[in-house]
Amino acid sequence: MASLRDVADRAGVSLATASRVSSGSSAVRPETRERVEGAMRDLLYVPPGRSEAASAIGLFVPEFSNPVFAALAEAMEMHAARSGLATILCNTHGSAGRERDYVRMLLERGVEGMLFISAEITDVRGRHSHYAKLLERGARLVFVNGGSEDLDVTSVGVDERVAGRIATEHLIELGHERIGFVAGHQFALPTREKTLGHLDALRAARLADGLVAHSTFTVSGGRDALRELLSKPERVRPTGVICSSDLMAIGALQEASALGLRVPEDLSIVGFDGIDAAGWTNPPLTTVEQPIDEIARTAVEALRGQVERPSERQPSYVFRPRLRAGGTTAPPASASMTS
Repeated sequence: MASLRDVADRAGVSLATASRVSSGSSAVRPETRERVEGAMRDLLYVPPGRSEAASAIGLFVPEFSNPVFAALAEAMEMHAARSGLATILCNTHGSAGRERDYVRMLLERGVEGMLFISAEITDVRGRHSHYAKLLERGARLVFVNGGSEDLDVTSVGVDERVAGRIATEHLIELGHERIGFVAGHQFALPTREKTLGHLDALRAARLADGLVAHSTFTVSGGRDALRELLSKPERVRPTGVICSSDLMAIGALQEASALGLRVPEDLSIVGFDGIDAAGWTNPPLTTVEQPIDEIARTAVEALRGQVERPSERQPSYVFRPRLRAGGTTAPPASASMTS
């Protein structure tokens, strides 16, 4: 184990100077302090009496196969670390029971609070009694990308209804009249909100609705849902689709290719999330992106606000998504031939 003498030698300072930095004394020049603290980090030196556990928070992720969850978790961990908070990562694998087990473990460890990404609370069929119990106990909770219609909790995320409207309006502006929705689980609150936005845009343009197919928020789910939509009679078959996620949109791209359809010439596709993989498809995916770093930073700050100002209720935050044009959308073939 490294000694303070090792730290002093590494930083090129006297033992007395290293000792002053170690004890937290202010009588050290900033550049010297930086060198000594750098040496302490490099050598994993922990000053005596300063080995107490860092404040920690729990970070719940439903899965890592969806890149947007990993991106949000990484950004939140980074912002938490900058705030002096250690992060305990809890992968629930989409299981409510596993989520409850992790909650119990975190409570036993006395964490400062908990951040939930797309948690079980977004399933409108659930009773969510464990969240209510946590709130009654005074637990500090922030929900990211999905809050609750029934519980008074702090949530941070994108406006899902606006996202559905923006994606649909984009296709309407291109001249599409038969627009489908490659949708996630029908009981997921984000799906319901996107559906409302989708319908808002269709009804404002006086276009028919009802072209919706539900499946899982996965690549295979996107394939299945698009296959269902394209199995409809030709007169109602969509010429463009919006999707609940970029993963589902990538699945829709794969299914379109398997069916011999060209994108965007024969079918336009719009995703949602703005993950890096949206730029890796051929052509690059048109998507409605959410501001991941802003959401992550705001969520951590909201949790810190609950910790530092417990008597002050933290508001919820809703961010507006924006369209990022790629190469998967164009006017429908019929419009192109008549123009």
